[in-house]
Amino acid sequence: MLSNTGVRYGLLGGAVVVFYFILLYSIKQEYFLSLLLQWGSLGFYLLFMWQAAKVDCAANGISRDFREILRTPFIVFLLINLCYWLFYYALHLYDPSLLQAETEMGIKAINEQLKEIAGDPEKTNLLHQQLEKAEMALKSPQVQPLGDIITSMFIGALGGFGLAAGVAALIRSKD
Repeated sequence: MLSNTGVRYGLLGGAVVVFYFILLYSIKQEYFLSLLLQWGSLGFYLLFMWQAAKVDCAANGISRDFREILRTPFIVFLLINLCYWLFYYALHLYDPSLLQAETEMGIKAINEQLKEIAGDPEKTNLLHQQLEKAEMALKSPQVQPLGDIITSMFIGALGGFGLAAGVAALIRSKD
């Protein structure tokens, strides 16, 4: 299993990303929740996708079908993302206050949006509904729902496919 380049780099990248978030969480909970630092982790994804694609092309040649070149970085992305979301879910089970902190951040963001969009009653009503739902969730804390995690993982796979296609195109253009 680890002889497959995509699996090897995907699991290694997953370990690095999980370590990165453990480090952020252990320093300060707000760092773990920071959107900038969350999105910054994509640098690790890209690094491991690029390395895996280079190793794969060195072993199997670059003059193959684009889909074959694309496969390895996409597998890497999927495995890193799986490791991330499993860690994310486990951490939320370990520390339920994370979900509360995320909900509070969501309420703050909704309130800021309400201040900015004066005059659009449809959008305002929608934001008020979201605000009520978030405030109710804050009053009765629950465990992180697994369905939301799975949905986010699948949505992320779409973006990962785009990243993998970009990596494959760059690798192929280097020929």
